[in-house]
Amino acid sequence: EMNQEEILRGMNPQQREPIQTLEGALLLLAGAGTGKTTVIVRRIANLLLHGNAPESILAVTFTNKSAREMKERLRKMNGEENASRMTIGTFHAFCCRVLRENAPRLGYSRNFSLATTSYQEGLVKELMTAAGQVGEGYDADAWLHQISISKSRLESPDELAEREGFRMAEKAEIYAAYQKRLQQMDLMDFDDLLCLTVKLWSENPRVLESYRSRYRQLLIDEYQDTNLVQLKIMLMLAGENGNITVVGDDDQSIYGWRGASLSNITEFESYFPKAKVIRLEQNYRSTGNILTAANSLIAHNKVRREKNLWSEHGQGDLLKVVECDDADKEAEFIANYALDRHLTQGWGGLAVLFRSNFQARSLEQGLRKKRVPYVLVGANSFYQNKEILDAISFLYCLVNPKADLHFLRILNVPPRGIGDTTVASLRDFRESCHLPLQEIASDKDVLDKLPASAASSLSSLLQIFDKYRREFSTPGDLADKCRRYFEALDYLNGLGRMYKPREDALRRRDNVLEFFNALADFEQDSHNPSTLEAFLENMALQDANDRFSKDKKTQENDAVMLMTIHASKGLEFPDVIIAGVEKDLLPNQRAIEEGSLEEERRLFYVAITRARERLALTYADKRMVRGNLHRKIASEFLDELPQDIVKYLKPSQFFAKLSPEEVTRQMQEKLKAFLKKDT
Repeated sequence: EMNQEEILRGMNPQQREPIQTLEGALLLLAGAGTGKTTVIVRRIANLLLHGNAPESILAVTFTNKSAREMKERLRKMNGEENASRMTIGTFHAFCCRVLRENAPRLGYSRNFSLATTSYQEGLVKELMTAAGQVGEGYDADAWLHQISISKSRLESPDELAEREGFRMAEKAEIYAAYQKRLQQMDLMDFDDLLCLTVKLWSENPRVLESYRSRYRQLLIDEYQDTNLVQLKIMLMLAGENGNITVVGDDDQSIYGWRGASLSNITEFESYFPKAKVIRLEQNYRSTGNILTAANSLIAHNKVRREKNLWSEHGQGDLLKVVECDDADKEAEFIANYALDRHLTQGWGGLAVLFRSNFQARSLEQGLRKKRVPYVLVGANSFYQNKEILDAISFLYCLVNPKADLHFLRILNVPPRGIGDTTVASLRDFRESCHLPLQEIASDKDVLDKLPASAASSLSSLLQIFDKYRREFSTPGDLADKCRRYFEALDYLNGLGRMYKPREDALRRRDNVLEFFNALADFEQDSHNPSTLEAFLENMALQDANDRFSKDKKTQENDAVMLMTIHASKGLEFPDVIIAGVEKDLLPNQRAIEEGSLEEERRLFYVAITRARERLALTYADKRMVRGNLHRKIASEFLDELPQDIVKYLKPSQFFAKLSPEEVTRQMQEKLKAFLKKDT
């Protein structure tokens, strides 16, 4: 265990205070780059030092990535044993544990499974079609988003139907049907994990009491991203006089569109009147000019808690604003910037941030043209590939035979002669008896009514399911069992029949082989034989939170990083270029129409505060938008930066001849770096 002196060593006065505040409600307003993770980890060390049992500590993070990071740092500081006895994880993972212990009270089995994103989409489409909600203006994604937002507000289908807005009654009808079907299939979606925890605790005060007495110390990170239901979970668990610490930065709240509620942080004292509020404002990341720019920008927001970042790093370089003719010229400038920088610094350490996904295309093209290596972060993830979604459905067919959509998805994968007619017949049978499709398909009377070839394909498929359901019922050897299961299904060879040309089939085959590695890695990480259920739950929970967060490989690559501003949250780079700082793009036009200009400003603030040493902002005079060329003007946000620390340039001026002093300075830098490498 660390002693008090070690715990406080190297901490500034603002950081010491929360580390030494061990009781009651505490709001820690931690600005960008102020060392908040260190403070959290040391505060936990101090709780242990003062006699709190590790089991009584619950730390909730927003992404699996931050949970892993926190566990790692706690291990280093407090030892493996202490770290493993604490509960550290995301809201979804924590609620999932609570519900596994209590699901039968809510009409689910303890082995309920989680609905993957693609499953949710499939189910909503199916229900919309059945309800005749097809054609212009009916968009399953928009419906699903509305259901998710409603759940994040703890709003029932009836309450949704009362809301003003586009086709709310029809959305509510689907919401009700969707919820009913999920429960029939023993499935919960990500929002259910949170809502049903609230329901469980509201209906069973004694269950809530048992969790309250278990967790005496609550810590919530990234508090500015919490929504209404997460606030509710937190308030229920903390009770009136609980020990609760929330850490966040209202200026970095950028998930309003997912239902995050800024008032959770701006009105914290209304929930906990005795709360103590501490600000961390000393920034250890960026130069003075970058912080001055960020402070001056964010001060234009009305709804925020006052704070000012400062640093001992000195002023550093001026910010550069570069005006380019069009998007291609912007991409060319960025490629040249990377090439120029490469001579002294290599490719890594430069991030190019943008507001909207479509911007990536021209940036990628520009970098490829000049052969600049780059990584597009958070682009289509491995788990969104069709062949992987199929693989996952094969596994869900074993662990949850009630999940009809997984069964329908792979019924004819690879092609085994089960056509639309057969599927239609199975659905008709389901209409009359409401049983799961796997059960219907194993009924001899049903099979007799189907075309002979389809019936025999179906029975052999179900026999494979039975055999491997038994195989997987003992834990361990997941990758090996899965490989044999897929061989029995003829899945790998079947890819050749499903995907043309051959290269495409081979690429997808490689992905499936990589999927076996994912199973093996999971089992290795858990240090003991694992169940298939645990793997699928873990994967679904990753999906819930890490759709926006980065792969751990990201940071180690010697390549330029391309990512949306949302994906950059929590990261830092020596050099940052923010592309497309134009009216209608940043701030985004739709956001302005929806009245969220302040959120756009926070987004720009997050982007600026990613930079440690150098920051360049680019914009284009013309840009193709949906196939039409538009004239563009610079973003109004640029006027909110202090003009004395900003230099406006054209690309040609940017790389103009350096002054002799600058050449000497750069040579000295190179020499220093070279000597450092040698030692």
